[in-house]
Amino acid sequence: MFRAIGNQFRKPSGFLGRIISSLMIKGNNYAYEKTIIDLDIKQNDRLYEIGYGHGLGVFKILSNYNCYVSGIDFSELMFKEASKRNSKYIESKRSELTFGDFLTTELPSNLYDKIFCLNVIYFWDNLEVPFAKIRNTLKDGGIFYFFMADRDDLNRLKFTKDDIFNKYSIEQVITSLNNAGFKNITYNSDKGYKKERGYYVKCFK
Repeated sequence: MFRAIGNQFRKPSGFLGRIISSLMIKGNNYAYEKTIIDLDIKQNDRLYEIGYGHGLGVFKILSNYNCYVSGIDFSELMFKEASKRNSKYIESKRSELTFGDFLTTELPSNLYDKIFCLNVIYFWDNLEVPFAKIRNTLKDGGIFYFFMADRDDLNRLKFTKDDIFNKYSIEQVITSLNNAGFKNITYNSDKGYKKERGYYVKCFK
């Protein structure tokens, strides 16, 4: 049962996926609010979200900023929900949401001003590979920003099995960002939804 739940957090599908999705909306709302503030979004910025889930972050940004947001998610259920939530922005060409795997999708170089993701890096086995890919598709001076839960908190959860979740320490993540070529790496610890500790990490190309 716990393994099934863990897999649903990774890639929601079916009836259980809809339940997990509703929980993620509550849990991610606070993190999105902080992320949007810290991204310091400018007019006409091009943003990209990896693992947009239910599309709440895309919706929040486009409801408040004159910019363009695209993204990718490998859950067909999340693709459908996010597309429905952001249909007016997709129709007006302010957003493009893709169904696919970020790790295997080719992206152009030097395209985005900001790339962000929440609770995604646990599902990457080798951080330096996706980090290097993210850096390549950012413009010079572009920002990569993400949220990750604290490793100790993940270890306390019954559904975060080691073969599903990679439980990285913040030190491991910073080392991988450095190795991928990112600069001015900063992070802060915060307790948000349900007082679970996490890290907001910001770095530059």
